[in-house]
Amino acid sequence: PFGFVMFAFPWGVKGTRLEKQEGPDDWQIEVLVTLGEMLKAGVDLKDALPVLLAVASGHGIGKTALIAWIILWFISTRQHPQIVVTAGKKDQLMGKTWRELAKWHRMAINAAWFEWRATKLEQVLYPETWNAVAIAWSKNAPENFAGTHEEHVLVIFDEASAIDDCIWEVT
Repeated sequence: PFGFVMFAFPWGVKGTRLEKQEGPDDWQIEVLVTLGEMLKAGVDLKDALPVLLAVASGHGIGKTALIAWIILWFISTRQHPQIVVTAGKKDQLMGKTWRELAKWHRMAINAAWFEWRATKLEQVLYPETWNAVAIAWSKNAPENFAGTHEEHVLVIFDEASAIDDCIWEVT
């Protein structure tokens, strides 16, 4: 994941949003490297228990950027993945998480592979089966998170502490 993030975005390239950036912050690198080390160690993520990574921190340090990078890495390196993204509140999901994904998707070296939509990032050749979807959770409709099966599954809970336990259980 760290290699993907360093390769996929125009770090330090003049005239881009990242012109004055050399790469991710140290804590973001640590998360990306940890995830990569698990893969290198032979952990088969599809057969393992869920990989749970949590970051507790203040506002504005780049948690949502990290989420966008992980989504873009996963969708770019797995065939026909099922990716579900939610957040503590619908406004957070759409106005922060999904917006951040749009920003990083636009800057990615492989942006042309995917089309960003209001609630879906889809691979242009296989939009029905190769995508990431933004789903607002509801305690009254936890079934929206049931049936997430595929060889490659990624579920992102942004601001997870605000997501009801029933959603965790169904997922």
